[in-house]
Order: sequence, then C-alpha cells, then structure tokens
Amino acid sequence: MPRSDVVKQYALRAADGVCQGCGDDAPSKTESGDDYLEVHHITRRSDGGADVPENVIAICPNCHRRAHHGRDKQAFNKELKAQAQQRERSVE
Repeated sequence: MPRSDVVKQYALRAADGVCQGCGDDAPSKTESGDDYLEVHHITRRSDGGADVPENVIAICPNCHRRAHHGRDKQAFNKELKAQAQQRERSVE
C-alpha cells in the first residue's frame, strides 16, 4: 500500500528542520534545499501501524536507525510516541 505524501509532509513541517529524536538540526539538505529528515512510523506498517499523523515523526537518519535497530529501540519508540501524541494535542 502506498504511503501518504500528505502525512509525510505533515510530519516534516511539524518538525521544522529539527530531529524529533535527538533535538539536533537536520544533518543535511535535500537537492531542493529542504532540511533532510526521515519520516518514521512509530508502529511499523508491517505490524499494523496506520499511515496517520499520530503514528509518524520526523527524525534524523541516526535516530531512525536507533528506532529500528538500537538496543534501546523499544524505550526510544515509546519516547517518540509520547512526542507525537504531545504534538497532536497541541494541534487540537
């Protein structure tokens, strides 16, 4: 199933060029000059996670690897989920 570009753009705009995992500025720029962050599904789509704003967050490549492969990935994803929930509450 294709991923929603609207959801991806939402997460990137909400991050405003700052990794939502470590708090550092995006590590580089895209070819078009935008800040480079990766959109992470907190609950993986393969595990039934929805492609909705509440389940995505924009993070740097290092944090993205940590979220998937780090020793502390469960705790880290829990932190990311809390941040996404806080972001959504502030929008309401």
